[in-house]
Amino acid sequence: MGFHERAGFACAKGSQPGTGAVSLLMVNMRKVLRRSGATVRMQAGITLTEILRYATSQNLTVPFGAMPQYGDLTLGGTLATGAHGLGGRSNANMADIVRAIIFVDGTGNITRVSRNSNVGRGLVGGLGMLGVITEVTLQLKPGSGKTRSWSPGLRSDANFAQELLQLWEKYSHILVYWRPDLNQYKATVVEEVPLSSPLHPPPVNASLPPTGGLFHPQSESIVSTAGQLIAALHSDKDSTGLFCRAFGSFLFNSESFGWVYGYKQGAGGAITPFTADNGTGFTNDMQTSECDIPGSPPGSGSCFYNPAVWERIWAKEKAAGSSRLTPSISFEEIEFALEATSLPSFIADFKLMAANMKTDVPGFRTRDHISPQTGSAAERVMWVELGVFRPNVPLNAQQQSLKPRQQKRGAAVQQYFEQLLVCKYKARPHWGKGWSRVFTSTACPIKDLYPASNWATQLSLQQQYDPAKLFETQLLSSVLMGGGL
Repeated sequence: MGFHERAGFACAKGSQPGTGAVSLLMVNMRKVLRRSGATVRMQAGITLTEILRYATSQNLTVPFGAMPQYGDLTLGGTLATGAHGLGGRSNANMADIVRAIIFVDGTGNITRVSRNSNVGRGLVGGLGMLGVITEVTLQLKPGSGKTRSWSPGLRSDANFAQELLQLWEKYSHILVYWRPDLNQYKATVVEEVPLSSPLHPPPVNASLPPTGGLFHPQSESIVSTAGQLIAALHSDKDSTGLFCRAFGSFLFNSESFGWVYGYKQGAGGAITPFTADNGTGFTNDMQTSECDIPGSPPGSGSCFYNPAVWERIWAKEKAAGSSRLTPSISFEEIEFALEATSLPSFIADFKLMAANMKTDVPGFRTRDHISPQTGSAAERVMWVELGVFRPNVPLNAQQQSLKPRQQKRGAAVQQYFEQLLVCKYKARPHWGKGWSRVFTSTACPIKDLYPASNWATQLSLQQQYDPAKLFETQLLSSVLMGGGL
């Protein structure tokens, strides 16, 4: 599960006495097997970026909104964990464009099922509980498509809940960046446009296609600056609030972080992303992003989570005689599915929590932001978003140079926030984005957040396809028991 997974759903029970475990790596199963028109069958280990590249080469388009923003995830992994795209009333995740799935169950049998069959609904978002997904058939669109995004800019959050609901009523795909400590938010609307729409800005050249994705740093110097700001936020200095406001304004600036529309040549001929709030590009190019710049060597990109970036930053700092290296950072998200009717109350609670705790807990303002998105109405057995709004809550985890990654300062506030959502609002945590404590809690069991009939259906499917429970991991067992380990 890689980039998203921290809770441990991918960890087998082999750590228990008397048991063994085998890890299955799907990275070599990434072939496109068959194409018929716009219907394509491919192996489950193929990455999202590879799917986009294939679609472009065949004059096909991946329906916008289906893909997560990080492109180095595998197709099978995104389906098993319920990974999502921008949300909306149309395509909101990869499962929405799946036609059929082939999987190997716990008895060794190979089975092909349609997405909307009972078994298909148990596989998608089912955490591998029924078996290993090996092949997937996707329904793409013929021809090339274009997509544009635009933003009305920063707005006061005084009427945030009402304005957000109005935006979702009118537009299908929206990204929202909200800073309650700054009392501001920024919404970016993304929508498909006619193919005749001009590209803006024009790409550097046809052989260097852009890869999109919100929150993409434009250069390594910006990554370094962000690291310095976050390091200051974790300090006990009286200026922590000032640094936080600076960091918030820094992220609001689309010239530093924004949607990547193309690439431009900078000083010395270096190719850097062009980021902005408003622009138009090919739909395949704007679906997702990864660290590397297209056509450049591996490790050339400027992502926060690219180790090669930090090695280059540290090398420059050492060469300059710096005795203290900038701590590397990453963005690790927790996410919950919240009922739409609870959104105004949740926003009011979060504002109140921020106002009351920011002076008591140093660095509380580093709780960063929430980015609410819409869910998709899908009757899938263990699907997190069943026609609900889902606040997407990125929380930075600071990683000191050459030291193990650690949770960010003020982790107790994180836990309070999790408890607020799960216990008060009955919000479902994303299977692939969260800490294990959320899923092992006995105070507010995750099992209780789903209809009992859904669990009965899933357990019945498990008895049929994996009666020995070979694929039931330790954390999943905890969820099924109502928490605990």
